[in-house]
Formats: sequence, structure tokens, C-alpha cells
Amino acid sequence: MFSIYRKLGYVLTPLVKLKGLSASRTGTLPRAEVWLHAASVGEANVAAAILYEFLAMNPGTKVLLTLQTKTGVLKARELLKDYPVAINLAPLDLPSFARKAASLVRPRVFALIETELWPNLIYENHRLGAKLFILNGRISAKSFPRYRYLTPLLRKLFNCFTQIAVIGPREKKRFLALGAPEKKVLIAGSAKYDLLEKRRKDLSLDELKRLFSYKKKLFTFGSIRSGEESVIVKALSRLAQKFPEVCFVLVPRHLTLVTPLTNLLRKEGFSPTLFTKLKKEGASRSQVVIVDEIGPLFGIYALSCAAYVGGSLCPKGGQNPLEPACFKKPVIFGPHMENFSYEACALLETGGAIKVPDEETLVRAIENLLSEEETRQKTGKAAYQAYQKFLGSSKVYAQLLTESFN
Repeated sequence: MFSIYRKLGYVLTPLVKLKGLSASRTGTLPRAEVWLHAASVGEANVAAAILYEFLAMNPGTKVLLTLQTKTGVLKARELLKDYPVAINLAPLDLPSFARKAASLVRPRVFALIETELWPNLIYENHRLGAKLFILNGRISAKSFPRYRYLTPLLRKLFNCFTQIAVIGPREKKRFLALGAPEKKVLIAGSAKYDLLEKRRKDLSLDELKRLFSYKKKLFTFGSIRSGEESVIVKALSRLAQKFPEVCFVLVPRHLTLVTPLTNLLRKEGFSPTLFTKLKKEGASRSQVVIVDEIGPLFGIYALSCAAYVGGSLCPKGGQNPLEPACFKKPVIFGPHMENFSYEACALLETGGAIKVPDEETLVRAIENLLSEEETRQKTGKAAYQAYQKFLGSSKVYAQLLTESFN
């Protein structure tokens, strides 16, 4: 299978060269002692969290970070602007490009973030003596069946690695099923939450506090997805009169949902204020605010007394419940948390979250949290305890690199 992949690469190379690729895409990259390779924006966050720790342990080390997308490169440069890291688009995984890149970079350590399993890059760096790692390894339940078809190839590749460090037990089982040697697979957690912690510490709330100062409390419906908006609006119509001192903030995951949400709310008799209008005109008296721009949700979670995390009352896999939890806020979510199952389980185990299957239980959960200060405080503290369990993984990954590097 690997031989076929290589031969196909040689056939395609002349055609690809005609496209006028950038130098880095064809393998022209700077010399580095450590080379990290990631996919896009999400993986750039993970790479940055690991590099913060690694460079603190190993100052002065020459590091290269390559990414598959331009948006990933931009994000990485934003996150690492104060660090001595060369950041480039990754070479295409064609034999000659990968050989050129490995020969120029000559890393002592080559680490892939999550699931960037490019056979030629792996083979060429291994051939030249680099120690290979997978960091923050993950294979989703959705993609796992597709990888099963590649097991003969993956088994060969996994044998090249010094360590395969994955985020959890389910990921370990999947890597083992695909042929990874058990002695090489380590569970180390997810590094992305250390960057979330940094983001939490750096957050400024002055402007948001000014905008929402007209209400005593905030309750946030975060990352609302299409398919659950009608349930949320119906629940809101039952809550608003009972809690006039509360401002309910609705944050759709995608801006295309702003208009449908607005129309649904108006049918229920509300006069919602758009967040962009709130910023222009200052604090209003509106009880319902719809956030119609990307970015403010994290800070709004910080100001809320509790939050519902969306994409979970409909089968969309949920959104990150640790974002409100990191501010000691009680979390409510629906039954569909497949994309954040570890986080959801941890919150439920500590008592930091409430799972609701429908409108009725959603209303009761919100009523309880808004009415009972002691319950709210206790649940928020438990949510924060669950969140703390997810911190520190980036240091583990950095230590793995450091031990191999030294």
C-alpha cells in the first residue's frame, strides 16, 4: 500500500509543479531542531500550547511549525508572535517534496499534531534519523471506519514512531486497532485546555460589563445550532416573566441563525436587541440580546451566572462545556455531547453540569439555578473542579519532546 502511494506521488508530481506552488509547498523550509506539523486553526492552538511549555524548558531551540492551511498559518503566527518559531505552509506529501523538506530541515524531532498522518513526510524524516511523535493524538468515531481500510499502511507508519501520545482511552483503543504498538501508545490528555486557561487569564471584561450593566444577572444560551432554536425560544418565553431581572443572551454558532432566531423571538412577543446595536447605542433595557458577531461568547460566559451549551439538544455533537466551567459557571447541556464526551462526563461526575433531554427539563434546570444562589455557587465550583482535571497536558507533551530532544 505504501509502495502504491509513493508511485502515485511520483506520477502526480509533474502535474502539481505546474500549479505555481509556494516554495514551502515544494519542500523549501528552514533548518530546525524540532519540527511540529499540524493541520489548521484548531491544531495551531494545540501546537502553540505545547510550544509555550517546550520553549520554556528549552530556550533558544530552533523550532519549525508547518500547517496545511493559510488560516492555520495566520492563527499560529498570531499565537506565537512573541516566540522564535518559524511558521510555514506544509510541503505537499509527494515523495520528492517530502525528501527535500526533510533534508533541509534535518530535525532531531518530528512531531505530528493530532492525526496528520502523511506517509512520505513520516518516512523521509524517519529515514534521516529524526525521532517521531504523535502529540494530542485523536481519531474521531466518525473517521475511524475510514482509517480501518488503511490499517496495513498505518501499521507500517506507526512502527516508525518513538511515542504516540493520545488524548484519552477511546483514542488509544482506536490507534491500537489500527496497528499502533501498545508499548508506544500513551494517554496524555488534551493540550488545548492549557491555551484556554491562558485565554481565561488574559481576558478583559470591562467593555462587556458596561454593555450589560443594566441587568443584575446574565444567562447565556451559547453556540445555538439549527434544530434546537425553537426549544430554546419556547423555554425562554416561560422564563422571561418569572425572572425580569435577568438578561438572556442568545449566541448562535453560525450567524446564519441570527435572523431565524430573531423571527422566532418576535413571534413569542419579544423585542430582541442585536449585540452590534447594543455596542453602538450603549446599554438598553432589553431582556433578550442576540449576539450577531463572532467572538464575544467566551467573555459573555464569564459574566453569566450560568450557561446552556448548544448543539446538544439536537444531534450536532455539542460544543465545549468547559468554556463556561472555567469561570466557575454551572453548565447545562442536552443529550448530544458526542464531540465533547470526556468533558461532559467529567462535569456530570463532579456535579458541575445538568443534562436536559427536552424543553421541560431545560426550563426546570434554569429556574433552579437562577432561583437558588447556594445551588448555583455549589454547581459552579464543581464545574471548575472538573475543568481543572483537563489542565497540564501541554506540559506532558513538552516533556516528552524534551526527553527525546536531550
